[in-house]
Amino acid sequence: MYGKGRSYYAVCGKKCNFAVMEKKETGEGRPQRAYHRQISDLTSDELYVKILQKLVVEKLYRDPDYTARQLATDLRTTPRYVAAAIARHTGNNYNALVNHYRLRDACRRLAQARYACYTVEEIGLMSGFSSRQAFYTAFRRVFDGTPLQYRQKHQPALPDASGKD
Repeated sequence: MYGKGRSYYAVCGKKCNFAVMEKKETGEGRPQRAYHRQISDLTSDELYVKILQKLVVEKLYRDPDYTARQLATDLRTTPRYVAAAIARHTGNNYNALVNHYRLRDACRRLAQARYACYTVEEIGLMSGFSSRQAFYTAFRRVFDGTPLQYRQKHQPALPDASGKD
């Protein structure tokens, strides 16, 4: 583009980092990628509602193999627009959003007596985590302790099976 062996620096006389060019400082001091600016507020809002419809209402967060690319295909948009809409509304990425709903589901199950017959690992898998390690890692990032400790703290005492009061 600038000729053999010539860089942007040689042509313009100043050093330019193209990765930095694509970022814009937001009000929070966090860099914003160029494609985040390309999506309008209205489009972002509409897309985010559709994302939540797919993930939460249809409970697709429980599918450990459901990716941002599949979500974008289902919504007839691009993965970049999905990423931009999620980042604009949550400040996080697709994986953080999905893990949020998976952890919420897992915590609900861990606290309910009707799921007492399931192991903590089974509850993690039912909530959409692909493995025990993924579940424990995500859980520890958010909560102080393990899923088992959370269960012991939040699950109501089970009735005594011996029949004695």
